[in-house]
Amino acid sequence: MNQLRIGIVAIFLALVFLAPAPDRLYLAERSLESLLPRVAEGMNGAAPGTIELSLSGLEEERSGPIAEEARARLVGLLVERGIAPVPEGPPLRSRILVGEKETRVFWSVGDGAEREAAARHLSWIALLPPFTAILIALILQRTIPALFLGVWLGATLLRGFNPLLGLWAFLRVYLVEEALLDSFRIEIIGFVIGLVALVGIISKGGGVQGMIGVMMRWVRSRRSAQMVTFGMGLVIFFDDYANTILVGSTMRPLTDRFRVSREKLAYLVDSTAAPVAGLSLLSTWIAYEVSQFAPQIAEVGITENPYMVFARTIPYRFYSIFTLLFILSGILLRREYGPMLDAENRSRTTGAVIDERARPMVSDAMTRIAAKEGIPLRWWNAALPLVSVVLVTLIGLWVTGNRALEEPKALSQVFSLVALRDVIAAASSTQAIAAGAWTGFFLAAALLLGQRILSAGEILRASYHSTKGLFFAILILLLAWCIGGVCRDIGTAHYLVALFHRSLSPHFYPIILFILSCLVSFSTGSSWSTMAIILPNSVTLAWILGDASPLGAFGLTVLSIGAVLEGSIFGDHCSPISDTTILSSVSSASDHIDHVRTQIPYAITSMLVAIVVGYFPSTQGVSPAITIPAGLAVLIGILLIRGKRPASDRSIDAGAGQST
Repeated sequence: MNQLRIGIVAIFLALVFLAPAPDRLYLAERSLESLLPRVAEGMNGAAPGTIELSLSGLEEERSGPIAEEARARLVGLLVERGIAPVPEGPPLRSRILVGEKETRVFWSVGDGAEREAAARHLSWIALLPPFTAILIALILQRTIPALFLGVWLGATLLRGFNPLLGLWAFLRVYLVEEALLDSFRIEIIGFVIGLVALVGIISKGGGVQGMIGVMMRWVRSRRSAQMVTFGMGLVIFFDDYANTILVGSTMRPLTDRFRVSREKLAYLVDSTAAPVAGLSLLSTWIAYEVSQFAPQIAEVGITENPYMVFARTIPYRFYSIFTLLFILSGILLRREYGPMLDAENRSRTTGAVIDERARPMVSDAMTRIAAKEGIPLRWWNAALPLVSVVLVTLIGLWVTGNRALEEPKALSQVFSLVALRDVIAAASSTQAIAAGAWTGFFLAAALLLGQRILSAGEILRASYHSTKGLFFAILILLLAWCIGGVCRDIGTAHYLVALFHRSLSPHFYPIILFILSCLVSFSTGSSWSTMAIILPNSVTLAWILGDASPLGAFGLTVLSIGAVLEGSIFGDHCSPISDTTILSSVSSASDHIDHVRTQIPYAITSMLVAIVVGYFPSTQGVSPAITIPAGLAVLIGILLIRGKRPASDRSIDAGAGQST
């Protein structure tokens, strides 16, 4: 734990003091972006006849090719916003002054009056909110105060260092407007509540116990319990939120019985959520991923279908691939190390699946809902509602996606991969998973009422007891979204990009993109935001650098796209302020900080192997057919050399098998 804290501090200090100087032209570009709405409003639709550019304060960049590049980049932003130079018209004028610390824009609209707007460049202060939140969470072992302080600090910095205005912005802008009033996020919360309530009533009605009794025919040991959990994580491939909640909630009673620690369950759940959804050719992720690089590949002249380009990146998705192989190897070899080894030893020797000092993300009442006495334990009372969750979610993806298309697909095309791709690309994933969760809930209620297993009052009470402990989990989720908004507004991701923006070697470019994406996603807790910021800025440069690469322009571009996607998934997978990391703790009823500190050493292992055995050889032209088996061999070697078998007692497995 102390090593993790020291590591977070070291990363922050290295980024502030040891990292290369940030690309100030890139920062000026971001500053100008923030000014353009004000400039456009001030011009009232008019366009300047001339644009002057001054690079005051950037001595080494005042003239020559870099200055011309700067002019093209900054004027290009004006063109995108419809504020472009016109050959004829009124004598309009615009000046852009790029200083060392700020960008200023001056304009007039023909009346002789000059107007002005200015924006300061980003600085290392942009790193403070996320690193503060992460560090305090690890030091105090408390997530809510850490996130609260991180958001408040960021909002204060954005409001002129006024803590009262920062608190007001925190509550009004980030908590209410961007979290509580956002339909996407409300649907996620509705999905979580619906699915947890579903698990509560099928537990009370004996369905979960009946399903576990059926599973016990195949699951007879801790290893097979983990294998089934891992397998379920692969099956629920279409959405990371559905994967996280469904797998964790349904497998927890089984893994508890075999004394698999909640920390290990949370790791299994988290590691088969974002990595699986990110790799899948049919998921709620793929449309977004493709949309972030499709315009850029067209600009550089790649005519291949963007989805096929995405498919070509899959062999280079080393972090997700190695994460899944690492899980499988660890289960088969029965090896653990680091904090996870301690957690497994505790669980196996004492029977305590969670540490006595831990604070689970859900109430103890939810995890201990027992079946009503004297009722039949029928597996289908759990299996049918859970299957309906998956089916209704898939139907919801088809319906919402088809509704959004200009040319809806016919029902007969439901088995067409191309049609499914287009439909899922346009679908509302949160609406679909929320509909699936509540359909499963009402089906389970109808089954239990129809068989007179539970009364309406008992169903309501079981629902209440299973969901009442979600308050703090939902609060943490809301605060995680708030700090994501603060990081966006203060420019955390943009500053990190600016630090490494000039790393131009084709032999290291994909590696730098991967590391940068890891830092951004870990700091912001959002893979999608990381993709949106880094991908558009990396494709064109990868194409240009590809001429000097053994892979060629197209090969280096594909490798670079895969590197950004994978680095983005790293943070979504293990950042303490990531929503899927939080939901993994919720569904597994694990202490959130315990989940993070036991998972990070494993995630970093996969990350380092991805860099050393995956991306570095690939930039030299080595095929994935060699790098992936080599990476698997390295992972197995790490487990055999560093890992140990947790304390084992055959009577634990035997006792668990006899207790059903």
